[in-house]
Amino acid sequence: MHLIDTHFHLDYYKNHKYWYDQINKLQQYTLCVTNSPEVYYSCRKLYPETKFVKFALGYNPQQSSEVNFSKSAFLHGLSTTQYIGEVGLDFSKRFIGTKQKQLNIFDFICRKSAEQNKLLSVHSRMAEYDTLRILLRHKVSKAIIHWYSGNVGIMHHFLNAGYYFSVNSSMCTTTNGQKILSQIPMERLLVESDGPFSKIGTKRYTPTDLQSTYDLISDTLGVQNITYIVYHNFKRLLAD
Repeated sequence: MHLIDTHFHLDYYKNHKYWYDQINKLQQYTLCVTNSPEVYYSCRKLYPETKFVKFALGYNPQQSSEVNFSKSAFLHGLSTTQYIGEVGLDFSKRFIGTKQKQLNIFDFICRKSAEQNKLLSVHSRMAEYDTLRILLRHKVSKAIIHWYSGNVGIMHHFLNAGYYFSVNSSMCTTTNGQKILSQIPMERLLVESDGPFSKIGTKRYTPTDLQSTYDLISDTLGVQNITYIVYHNFKRLLAD
């Protein structure tokens, strides 16, 4: 069994070629999310997908005030991958001004992705109700809720819908993050790095820290066989 990282931003590393090679050398299954269709195409042009490196077609809601969303570019890429991400909604203070634009884009992405049974990696910040509502409206069957920080009550509605949660090292260091971790059933648990946006101690995450990420989550949850759990959870999710 190999380690799995379900949410990683390869293009945010200046030395991305080095880390692409390291991921393959370390044999860590890594889902490299992108923040726009154009970034997805650039990644695919630069790097061939391998057994251990896959790219997801995304549009990060935090980009909605700066980067226009191209429906045609998204649709063109939809048939080239089974993974969609990073996508979702962010209604925090910095991004609330584009709320309606975000809702329209996420609705479109979910509708088109559900038609082809894609797997989504979903960002939701201060927008949990609308995120869940849109996922359910379009009958999205496969979704990973990434770095969840919202209401625990709504969290259980995500779980009832069959969705998974990916957790990272930074969540282990906050009271709310630990609370979220404690509410995730082991059969719905996945691990992400969200590199380079998470930390191991005071150090920015790099792919050589994935084992340390697993160890920290294992210690936080008091679970010893987390590699086995995550591996089989992800395998089950892909098979659905």
